[in-house]
Amino acid sequence: MTSPYPATDRDITLFVPALNEARRIEATVRGLLTLIASLNGPTAQILVVDDGSTDATAEIVRRVATDNPSVELVQHPQNRGLGSGLKTALAHARGRKFLIVPGDNDMPGSALRTLIAHAGIADMVMCYFHNREQRGRLRNGLSTVFGLVYASCFDVYVQYINGPCVYTVEQLRALTLHSTRFSIVAEINIKLLRQGVTYLEIPTHRQVGLDGSRSFSFRNLRETVRVFIHLLNEVHRKEAARYSRRPRRILADFDPRPVEQAPGAQSSLL
Repeated sequence: MTSPYPATDRDITLFVPALNEARRIEATVRGLLTLIASLNGPTAQILVVDDGSTDATAEIVRRVATDNPSVELVQHPQNRGLGSGLKTALAHARGRKFLIVPGDNDMPGSALRTLIAHAGIADMVMCYFHNREQRGRLRNGLSTVFGLVYASCFDVYVQYINGPCVYTVEQLRALTLHSTRFSIVAEINIKLLRQGVTYLEIPTHRQVGLDGSRSFSFRNLRETVRVFIHLLNEVHRKEAARYSRRPRRILADFDPRPVEQAPGAQSSLL
């Protein structure tokens, strides 16, 4: 079957979802440009999906893209959520690999560098955060419960089921995805891992000194429950044959020490 998507002519597509990120989007995009240049190897498409921003996010990205052809902007006329943004990004992706980079610039450059540098080692190159205390008691509690429920129900044992991950575009495009919001990451990870892909986990640290995450909301919580129920039906009944394989872990050694950063600092990607 002929693919409706553009041919892959880059090593990686860096998908930057952005909603009212005018304060940080330029630092994020320019940080990615610097990071890719410093790696002296992989070619990248930096694809910003503006998810219905009402501030100057799109204008800033458009200005940066004027002198940087690797930067591209796609706009949603109204907010649709992370899942919809990811599907839009996949439709425009020109990379062989695919990584979600938060538009609010909360991932340290060391983590991004390691993920991109090791993108070819496994089908999925995942990372998890050591400094969980930065998220607070409620977020940590919810994250722990979420991880335990997914591990027990889907027999998948990774450190952070919602963590940043480098994917293979071809494998992503073969999935039928139902989530339109934050649950898209867990849905992707469960569906890929249950197909027997190879995966590598990398320890890193969450960037501190930024505003709290906006991923937690009652709307996202409702969708989390809906997607979870749908996943149970799909993985264990409707498409059980497709999702019956065990993933294969790839082992590698990494230095878990954090990059020192003063509390309250507004850090760029590098």
